[in-house]
Amino acid sequence: MERHGLWTEVERELLDSVRLKLDGEGRVGDLDALVANLEALRLQADALALYPGINEWSRISGSGRNIDTLVAALGERYHDDDVFVMPTKALLGRTFELSRINLLALVRRLLGSGETEREARRAVGAAMLARLLGVMTEDVLLEILGYERDRESRLRAAHVLARIWDRRPEAVGHPFIPELSTMWLMRRDLIPVFGTLLGTQEYISLYLTVDAACQDYIDRAAGAPDEAAALEEFLFGLPFEELESVKSHLDSSGMASIDQADIKRLLGKESIYLSERGEDPLELYRFFNYRRKCAARRKYGGGSGPTRTFEENFMRFLLERNGNAASVG
Repeated sequence: MERHGLWTEVERELLDSVRLKLDGEGRVGDLDALVANLEALRLQADALALYPGINEWSRISGSGRNIDTLVAALGERYHDDDVFVMPTKALLGRTFELSRINLLALVRRLLGSGETEREARRAVGAAMLARLLGVMTEDVLLEILGYERDRESRLRAAHVLARIWDRRPEAVGHPFIPELSTMWLMRRDLIPVFGTLLGTQEYISLYLTVDAACQDYIDRAAGAPDEAAALEEFLFGLPFEELESVKSHLDSSGMASIDQADIKRLLGKESIYLSERGEDPLELYRFFNYRRKCAARRKYGGGSGPTRTFEENFMRFLLERNGNAASVG
């Protein structure tokens, strides 16, 4: 069936258990669909393995290529989403990782919604989330790679990305930057209080549950208006413009505080990202991507508010603080 190197031990056990479940229940069509997807994923891995390792030395048309030449090219030529500068192995690897996440999502659907499958669904969700954090880390590093005026951060980001791309086919992949994943996981479990929208309780709750590096960044961000605004978006699950609108309403109405229901009525929307504990791990990515799009719109449209996400600011801080020590080993 699938190559063992593509999945962690926990993931293999989940795949084996769902195959047994489908076979035992006589769900031939569902079992065939799962097997077909596993085979397609194996073929993707085989294609990916044909490309040379990013850390390997190669010579094409008389010129040598290795990780140093790749990092130099990325650091000098990559701008925003210029995918043509990226190695083909990196592009295929990203598709491969998304395929693994989608296959786990299929497994979760095949398990059904019964009470007896609750723990298995949670285990699949945890596996999806672990892989999703790696994809999100790559996205943040690619954003930094597009900074034209910060060569040092770009070069450091390129080194980390090269290692990520080279280890993508492995079951565990890379041990993504732990401080960033800690902040994502804490934010997933931190339900905003809103109140006066000063973020005091949210700041304190986050501050007390993260490590020293994260605490140092929170302290720094509090004194930098743009970074503080991006951190507020992260804490409240609302973009800068909507937060400003709600704050203005508080000022003009004389209200001392506001709750989630009032905010939804005021903004005319039902969804506030990560405002309640859900089981869908993809919500964390949607939450990040939404803020990233808002930041890009301000950057190119000249609007008020942060032009970088909290994640970009924090990653930059980590790269500056640790240099290449923030990268994978």
